[in-house]
Amino acid sequence: RVGKHGFINYYGEQRVGDAGEKGYVGVRSFDVGRALLKQNFALAVDLIMEGRSSNVYNPTQEEVHTRQTWKKTKDARATLKEFPKSRNVMVRERDLMRGLLRYGDPLEAVKTVPHNTRTFWVHAYQSLVFNKVATERVRRYGRQPIEGDLYFQDNESGVRVVTDPKTVNICQVVLPLPGYTVQYPTNAIGDMYGEILAADGVQLSVKNDTEESSAKGSYRKLIQYANNLQWDAVANDEDAKSNTSSDPVVDA
Repeated sequence: RVGKHGFINYYGEQRVGDAGEKGYVGVRSFDVGRALLKQNFALAVDLIMEGRSSNVYNPTQEEVHTRQTWKKTKDARATLKEFPKSRNVMVRERDLMRGLLRYGDPLEAVKTVPHNTRTFWVHAYQSLVFNKVATERVRRYGRQPIEGDLYFQDNESGVRVVTDPKTVNICQVVLPLPGYTVQYPTNAIGDMYGEILAADGVQLSVKNDTEESSAKGSYRKLIQYANNLQWDAVANDEDAKSNTSSDPVVDA
């Protein structure tokens, strides 16, 4: 079925975090990314210090106590004194507290975190928006190209707008990750981006002077096909032999 019909090209939990309500799973990367894009850097610091919930993660008592100290005091110096002795634990949080102690400014504190981590937080939010739009696009219109969709023509780098759906294959259709360089679909799906961003209080149409609250954007296929997928069917009996077959590898 995956080989014949493909699959919705969602971003997975590694990018968008655990499924569930924030009250249960705690803070996810896209929560931090959204705060950064809203230029609410104090909130971003609080979210990073809050971390994931013990429902999905088993923190040490030292970690819990450190996070609670920040929540109660908002005192970087006092919080740093409570950090676990191991330098390999809560590395980003330690950077943040040192940054706050040194600069006294949330944005400057965020900048002390490695660039790839800051970028990942923003990408996580973009990925969340992509997943939401992809779900609605397939729910409304199925797997057929429609007028106003965006697509990539073979061997071309620029995105085009679908004017004749009969000339486009669904595997060519793309959705944007929101940002200031991308084009949006000219149909109702394009309107969804504005609705989602407005509801979140995020503005991405213009490049921001602050790198931490700006996103360039890109494109990703709506439907992806897999090739040469292999799997093993393993019986409960430990002595049973595995059966191997082949069908679509996800090339996402």
